[in-house]
Amino acid sequence: MSNFSPLLNALSKFIRMSGKKVIRDFSEIEKLQSSIRQSEIFVQEAISRLEKDVHIILKKIKPELKIINFEDKRDYDCWIIDIIDSSRNFSRGIDNFSINISLQEENKIKTNIFYNPIKDETYCFQRGLGGYKNDTRIRVSEKKTINESIFSFYSKIHQQKENDILCDIIKIFKKKKVATRESGSVCSDIGFIASGKIECYIFLSSNPNLINQVSLILSETGGVLNILDFDDKKIYIASNNYIGNIAREMIKSEYELK
Repeated sequence: MSNFSPLLNALSKFIRMSGKKVIRDFSEIEKLQSSIRQSEIFVQEAISRLEKDVHIILKKIKPELKIINFEDKRDYDCWIIDIIDSSRNFSRGIDNFSINISLQEENKIKTNIFYNPIKDETYCFQRGLGGYKNDTRIRVSEKKTINESIFSFYSKIHQQKENDILCDIIKIFKKKKVATRESGSVCSDIGFIASGKIECYIFLSSNPNLINQVSLILSETGGVLNILDFDDKKIYIASNNYIGNIAREMIKSEYELK
């Protein structure tokens, strides 16, 4: 990974080493899906082992920095980690999940890496250095029409109002026969956007760490993040410039947003 800074090279090396252990655990979890044995305890133990490994790694790289969870927000320099970005997928033996690590400096996420050990895919982003999947530079799609685009959507399972809004938004695009997906993994979807595999990712969130992460990734891969206010919620549209504008206007028209 010669195009990367020493920081990203070190993160990539260590995160892949930890990922090898996850592969063994994931194989066992897959087997448990068709078993009468309960998998919850095994899943939690696997996640705890991984979290311990990641903490050790980050303390070696920058021991002076605190480590916070992805759902927390701090205004100082720190590591931000999402050990398994979709624990539900992981617990059901579905391979759409990633180990997600960000470095926040000057109140902004300036470095982000996420790794799917099952697919052996590493996505790396650093401010001013672009975005990469493994060793290959990536960019968002250049498609300009929605009939050849793929849209993906995400909201948290237990956020009823967010889910209701998202369901209504999905209906808007289904009426236009737009291809839609829901992977359940933020990292999977934003990786697909960054590498041009899908054209639009729409989500609702109040998590500033997620917004900062997505903003960094899009800025380094040529994408844009449109934001619409709806009641007390914000609708985020991650896309290339063409499809993002179309999606924004379709939603605005349906909800008569200004």
